[in-house]
Amino acid sequence: MNTIDRIEHFIRRFPRPGLTQILLGVLILLQFPLWFGQGGWIRVWRLERQVEAKQLENETKRLRIAELEGEVRDFKSSPRAAEERARYELGMIMPGERFVQWGEPAAPASAGSATAGSADPQSRKGGRP
Repeated sequence: MNTIDRIEHFIRRFPRPGLTQILLGVLILLQFPLWFGQGGWIRVWRLERQVEAKQLENETKRLRIAELEGEVRDFKSSPRAAEERARYELGMIMPGERFVQWGEPAAPASAGSATAGSADPQSRKGGRP
């Protein structure tokens, strides 16, 4: 058996493709760039998700800018706005003023650490202060 016969024998092992198989192959070759190419559907889908994320980020930044612009308007229109902000955010007081804070007493660090000398009268034996 010579080389040409061997090649012909090798080629005969595989069936010839029909028209349907050829058309299916062409369709697959045409679809590949549509899905996976530079401007394919998958890339477009990813870019759309990125655009949506950036739009959401921009909207939150717009809201923050509007909030800051409102604060700037307050500072420009009212001289007491800076004093109010210093009092509430920084805890500043005017000379001669006294700071009084109302609130609930702090809870103990852990519930199981109540001692006989604690400030809670119910935690003592007998329930009497």
